[in-house]
Amino acid sequence: MFSLILALKNVISRKSSFVIVLFIAFAIAMMVVSNAVFDGTGNGIQNTFVNSFTGDIVVRPKAEFPLSLLGDETPGTGSYSEIPFLIPYTQVHQVVHDTPGIRASTAQVTGVAVMNINEDKFASIFFGVDSALYTDIMPGIHILDGRPYDPDEKGIMLSTAMLDYIEEDCGTRPAIGDSIQIVSTNGRSFNMRSAQLTGIYEYPTDNEVLSRIVLASPEVVREVCGMVHASTSLADDIAHENQNLLNEDFDIDDLFGDTFTEAEESFLATADEKTDEVVVAEDTEISEDTIWNYVVCSVQPGVPVAKVIKELNAEFKKQGWDVEAVGWRSAAGLSAMYLYWMRLIFNIGIIVILGTGFIVVHNTLVVSALDRTNETGTLRAIGADRSFVAVQFLLETAILTVFAGIIGCILGMIGTNALSSVQIVFHNNYLIQLFGGTTLSISVTAANIIQGFVVSVLLALIGWIYPAHIATQVSPVEAMVGLH
Repeated sequence: MFSLILALKNVISRKSSFVIVLFIAFAIAMMVVSNAVFDGTGNGIQNTFVNSFTGDIVVRPKAEFPLSLLGDETPGTGSYSEIPFLIPYTQVHQVVHDTPGIRASTAQVTGVAVMNINEDKFASIFFGVDSALYTDIMPGIHILDGRPYDPDEKGIMLSTAMLDYIEEDCGTRPAIGDSIQIVSTNGRSFNMRSAQLTGIYEYPTDNEVLSRIVLASPEVVREVCGMVHASTSLADDIAHENQNLLNEDFDIDDLFGDTFTEAEESFLATADEKTDEVVVAEDTEISEDTIWNYVVCSVQPGVPVAKVIKELNAEFKKQGWDVEAVGWRSAAGLSAMYLYWMRLIFNIGIIVILGTGFIVVHNTLVVSALDRTNETGTLRAIGADRSFVAVQFLLETAILTVFAGIIGCILGMIGTNALSSVQIVFHNNYLIQLFGGTTLSISVTAANIIQGFVVSVLLALIGWIYPAHIATQVSPVEAMVGLH
């Protein structure tokens, strides 16, 4: 008790105490506000992707390249890689279905193709999914017009963002019931299919990644991306006047220019009529019903996603399958990771601020210890040992930092509430993606407060060590005669 009273007296009487409290409180307040903002961005991004794009868990084949739901994301060469299939799909999906905690799941096949609308080309990423199951797993997808395509129907669904882009570029806005021409090439040949637009939907947040996605019948994606092949040679069935399109002078790259020639359009129309029947690969592991790249899952409310992922991966490893379950961030790939790295950069900035504040606080404590040499020597002369002096400095530092931490947390809560109440509106697309909405919505959580106090304690312990060492090395005799 005597040590505590003495520590309080020294803290109150010392002029430097105000400076120390001010710096620590400011640093803690900054940390509380920044963590609240970061939590807001993290929750916003997660909600956007989980409810519209990735689900809670994605089961995918293991690959030597960075694989996301969008395909290979290796810079420069990723667009040339083929996405591996889930093997053995039937058994893998059964494991997913039987795993406790999984609410719903659906398979997905991904491909890249071009929509040809009024001779304008729109490169898109096609997700071949069961529309009813997919929209159930993705509650963020809101159908504005039309309906999800039926399982046995060759249909597609477009987002309002995609429709806006098409309308802006070519002046035409596809409507429900329109036939959309889809073309894909592998550099040597090309595939073309037509699909009916059955539904128009919107995402809860405008997002550059989501605006590139087209939901389509899995059969359409498999056929147009060459995952299955025609049962007969197209060259044998194409009109004689269009045969010249298959000779060595024909450039496949022309398909992805601004317009098709009349001959090319005639060829595409003929090809569309002649490729209805498909033959699947003869591999016993791959058939038309098992050509899937991913299984997208949603988890029951309250069930830890990390636990389910761990259970799935344990079973996949036990079975010896080259398959893995990942969370939403890995499934989204670079589209989410660059936001994560931006958050990390911001965190480093806050650490620099905290470090600067700590240096000021630490130097103040050291100067204080040197100024109190006579006082420390007197305590040693009347019988106080080194541990008493060390504890005395620890108590003083703890009082300062904890008090400053409380003030900092209060100021942080006030600042966070003030920011939230202002209702800041974002118009920049990056900020909308970052915060998962058009307005800033943040709040202080218990974790933010705990982090503030933890930092206060760490500052107390680290800031106490060197000043205490200086104080305990003071010689009582030298201090009393005024040599220090």
